[in-house]
Amino acid sequence: MKNFMLSGLAGIAIFGAAGAFASDGTITISGQVVDTSCDISINGGSGDTTVVLPSVSKTNLANAGDVAGSTSVSLSLTGCPATGSVRAYFEAQNVDQATGYLQNNAVDTPATNVQVQVTDTSGAAIDLRNNSNNNFVAFTDDAGDGTADLNYAVQYVATGASTAGQVETALVYSLDYQ
Repeated sequence: MKNFMLSGLAGIAIFGAAGAFASDGTITISGQVVDTSCDISINGGSGDTTVVLPSVSKTNLANAGDVAGSTSVSLSLTGCPATGSVRAYFEAQNVDQATGYLQNNAVDTPATNVQVQVTDTSGAAIDLRNNSNNNFVAFTDDAGDGTADLNYAVQYVATGASTAGQVETALVYSLDYQ
């Protein structure tokens, strides 16, 4: 009797566990590894650089959505594939998920209600949560060597009435090939 009961319980446990492994769908993941990566120069310097925004008055950032201090950020790429296209894919690190802007991470006397916005060449904001408005640029074939210039700008953006203080953040990127 004990053996019958134990084997019956084991059978229930096995069939019950099988239901826990049922699936509702499949997510297919694909990607691409390219032969070469580009050499990167930002504003004439290395691929890791510091961009200094100009000092602006808090009156320029008095209302949510006000922007000031637009500063160019140019990524010059060389040694790339001769065909295809590329963009700087901005990672979601330091990004406020409510706004899509870079958070102010200043430790000493941070300005409040101030974040940093990234824009494309036309001045349209790039939403850093999903990289919308971040377009690909075609490579130029320079005797078999691909080149491209990725031009962006960064600027202060108010999320409310701003107060004076420091602004510090980091924009993390990877090259996204197409």
